[in-house]
Amino acid sequence: MKDDYRSEEEEEYVPKPEDFLFEEENTEEELKKKQSKRNLVRIVGAGIAILLILQVSNIWFNLFSSDSRELVRTSEELSQQEHIANFKEAVVTIQGSGGRGTGFAISPDGFILTNHHVIHNREPLAVVFPSGDIFHAQIIHSEEDLDVALLKIDGNDVPYLPLRTEDAKEQEKIYVIGSPLSQTQIVNKGEILNEEAPYQVLKISNAIFPGHSGSPVLSEEGEVVGVVYARSLPSIGSQEEGHGLAIPIEQIVAEIAEVEALTNE
Repeated sequence: MKDDYRSEEEEEYVPKPEDFLFEEENTEEELKKKQSKRNLVRIVGAGIAILLILQVSNIWFNLFSSDSRELVRTSEELSQQEHIANFKEAVVTIQGSGGRGTGFAISPDGFILTNHHVIHNREPLAVVFPSGDIFHAQIIHSEEDLDVALLKIDGNDVPYLPLRTEDAKEQEKIYVIGSPLSQTQIVNKGEILNEEAPYQVLKISNAIFPGHSGSPVLSEEGEVVGVVYARSLPSIGSQEEGHGLAIPIEQIVAEIAEVEALTNE
């Protein structure tokens, strides 16, 4: 009886051919899964590489696009005028973490105006003058609703642009100086499009592109009448053209006055 028991037990634990086949199938499935993961990693890596190539290509496209070339051509012509060249000295590039925009000095002791969205969550901030001087900028005040920010650099006798206290006028000739499409110190001209005053938003005919945010809108005398913050896009099928949008200077002057009042308390 004992021998019969052993015989049955031994037969019970003898591996069957199917067992080996099952193990081979599992191994093959695991290899397929690993291969799939490798393929996924390769695909993701290739996708990232393509995105980087497209990003670089887009930068070069912007540099050499027809819009960019036309902006540069117009800017070079306007910059031959002495008063335009003087205006440009006060317009700065604001470089922050993850992006850049335009700003301009409004006082000889280093107060800088720009948009809130240009500097929001992008500290530390560097202010670069066309002379090549670079300053670290401190945020004094930033108002999201108005989309305006006041910065301060540690500078003396910096070139600056005066703020006009009265409203811009309909069809008034203006200039915009900024850093659009990977360019810097670009000047273009246009006019005020608003038909009724007072203006909640300043509509301008100037061509506005990414990088123009924070650019000064200047009268022919070089006084700031607004700060560019966006452009409008015509609706599909509309015959209307898009136009630039700026914050009227009277709203900014009021905001700065409130900041000074709070600072002096």
